Amino acid sequence: PPAVAARLARGMRQRSHAADPELSAREQEVLTLLGKGMTNKEIAQRLVISEPTVRAHVYHILQKLHLENRTQAALYVAKRDQ
Repeated sequence: PPAVAARLARGMRQRSHAADPELSAREQEVLTLLGKGMTNKEIAQRLVISEPTVRAHVYHILQKLHLENRTQAALYVAKRDQ
């Protein structure tokens, strides 16, 4: 029925804007900041963590999302948040 299809479509759109379930909460934060163009140093300062920790998070994000580099990750965020 059309009402059910509309509700399903709304739910799918909401989920596409939701957090990536395979990423931890901290990885989500790092990915969001990475998508804003922040450097590792800026991310570390914002989240009050070390730069090596940020690098580790970025590495895990790229691995989990099957991305090649930070640019692809930033584009991924832009597309996800459309």
